[in-house]
Amino acid sequence: MEATDSVPVLEPSTDGREGLVPDVSVTIVTYQCKDLVLRCLDSLNEGARSSWIEVVIVDNGSTDGVAEAVKDRYPDLRVIALGRNDGFGRSHNLAASHATGRYLFVLNPDTVVEPGSIDTLVRFADERERLGQPVGMVAPRLLNSDGTDQRTARAFPTASAGLFGRRSPLTRVFPRNRWSRRFLVSDRTEDDEPWVVDWVSGAAMLIPRAEFDELGGFDRDFFMHFEDAELCHRIGASGREVWCVPRSQIVHAEGGCRDGWSPAQLWHFHRGAYLFARKARYPRLSDPRRWGIATLLGMRLLGALGLRLLRPTPKNTTNQEEVEPRA
Repeated sequence: MEATDSVPVLEPSTDGREGLVPDVSVTIVTYQCKDLVLRCLDSLNEGARSSWIEVVIVDNGSTDGVAEAVKDRYPDLRVIALGRNDGFGRSHNLAASHATGRYLFVLNPDTVVEPGSIDTLVRFADERERLGQPVGMVAPRLLNSDGTDQRTARAFPTASAGLFGRRSPLTRVFPRNRWSRRFLVSDRTEDDEPWVVDWVSGAAMLIPRAEFDELGGFDRDFFMHFEDAELCHRIGASGREVWCVPRSQIVHAEGGCRDGWSPAQLWHFHRGAYLFARKARYPRLSDPRRWGIATLLGMRLLGALGLRLLRPTPKNTTNQEEVEPRA
């Protein structure tokens, strides 16, 4: 398959399966995370014990030799060496254009897939399809390295999400306050039964290939941050549901591919939040809430940049062009 824009593609072996369609195409976007992505790839065989998977990797111009390291260890994988940083969603769209599976599994390189977790998602999606209730998206429970829930299956972000989100001081000091619990859907974090949710993290999400193509993939206006929320919003608007299946579990070393928050990362985070509000919440230019959100986010960005200037700069801090695969 030819890559778009003359992008060099290292083609995989077909392993005698010509004409067959994989169950899942795992798409991974890498940037300066060689050791992490190798660990992630090592976990995939156990994560998909009964599902046939293919893996498509897009490397966003890494200089740490990640593409070469992947091909050395896994010569049958397809690796697209982009040569530039195209961001999260756009690069996953490129990976999807080279994928052939029935499902796409968008996966961060800073993850470890627990045994059978991909199979669990595929079985759930296939069963819903057999019942005539096809899913729009299915996601696992994301865990911190200590086994605690990252609470990434949540309600859509609102103006108050900054006050009651996962990282907000109010949530950390008063974790059981009703506003944080409502936004983070805390009543379901200990539930092992699948449940419908507004939004799941782009660190790990399974979506039917036909649905992804019909929706046009990730919105290219986003560079990183909140493109997962925007895609989930469009799935809901199409009449399908986003599910969290807690029995499928993946460990996520959140932020493992970055060294702190650079000014560029702060900018893209707040820009992504505004784009989501503009596209999903307040599409009318005359809506005063749209401009109110822009003002609040602008003030928050200035505050975050000011705080960063007051803090010591960590060693090996990423520069303006570096991004994490997913927050």
